[in-house]
Parts: sequence; C-alpha cells; structure tokens
Amino acid sequence: MRVFAFYYISFNLVSVPDMSIYKTTPDNDLLLLLKQDDRYAFEELYERHWLSLYNVAYKRLKEREASKDIVQDVFADFWLKRNTKEISKLLPYLHTAVRYKIYTLLAKGHATTHFIEPFENMMASPFTADGYLADKELKSVFSYWLQTLPEKRREIFRLRYIEEISTQDIGTKLNISQKTVQNQLGIAFQNLRNFIAILMISSSILAYLLY
Repeated sequence: MRVFAFYYISFNLVSVPDMSIYKTTPDNDLLLLLKQDDRYAFEELYERHWLSLYNVAYKRLKEREASKDIVQDVFADFWLKRNTKEISKLLPYLHTAVRYKIYTLLAKGHATTHFIEPFENMMASPFTADGYLADKELKSVFSYWLQTLPEKRREIFRLRYIEEISTQDIGTKLNISQKTVQNQLGIAFQNLRNFIAILMISSSILAYLLY
C-alpha cells in the first residue's frame, strides 16, 4: 500500500534523497524533518505505521474500505498539522486519531453492527490498555452505565451478559416473552453505543490534545 497522492501539496525538490537513510531514522527524528516539510519523512512514517492503524480500524469496523478511508484521513490531517502539532509519542497519537474517527462514525450512526463488541474491547482507547484508565476504573464506568438503565432492563442485561443466561431462560425467569427480552437487550445496546460514543469522543479529544 503506497501513500496517497499529494495532490494538495507542492514541493520544490532539486533531487531525490537516499531513501535508505529514512528507513533507519527513528520516528522522533522523522517528526523533526516533517516540521521542515520533508515529504519523504512523511512517506516513511506512513509506510511504517499505516498497517498498524488499519488494523486498529478494521478490528472495530470489520470493513476494509471504511478502515482504509479512516487511515487516509488520519494521515492527511497529520500532514496538514505537521507545523502546529507537538507530538511526543507518535504511535499513540496516531492510534488516538484513528479511534477518534471511529467514535465519530459511531456517534453519527455510520458504524456497522460489527462495532458492537464486549464492553472491555470497545473501551480500548488511549485511556485503557495503552493508556491511563485501569481495569478498576473501567469496571466503575461500566457499573455507572448499568445503573442508568431502568430496573427491568438492567436486570435483563445483567442476567444475559453477566450471568450468561439464555434469552429464553431469562423470559421464563422473569415471566416475560423471549421477544421482550431481545427487544430490551437491543435497547440497552443502543444506549450503550450512545454512552460509549460520548465517553470515547470526550476522552479521545483530550488524548488527541495531550499527545
């Protein structure tokens, strides 16, 4: 996969540098060159990290083209902000930008149903596995969300996903139809989507500004 065409950029280059030098240059040094409008430093960073970003997007979206588009958008923004953004840790910064794009899609209702993953996976953000929000805080956030549900819906969700009881057995236990159980779970998941979208967009914006 090659870097996209720089149709919006004009360069006055006299000669093509030795690209092997860029291959062995650390990210931080390439960032310094990038601030000097070095296109080749940018291309090397793209080649070095695009697959990692694509995997982050595809893991959540399960759509190849949408994942590619997100990566392209992130790198386009990265180039445009090359002279204004102070970045100390490149890969976390780029991953945060990808997640921000994904959560924006989710908030707009453009993410597919594949995006609905177990809560811990959906919360995998700069503030969890590779960041600041520990398992204890994650569980606290989940508990808070669960308490916002109406009592009957909360009980259905708890029985299904914490005690792992089938929807049919839940219906029997609560003396309601299996269809009602499934409908309540669907409403709970929609609520969870909205809750995560708001939380993750807020945390991603903060992380995006910090990196």
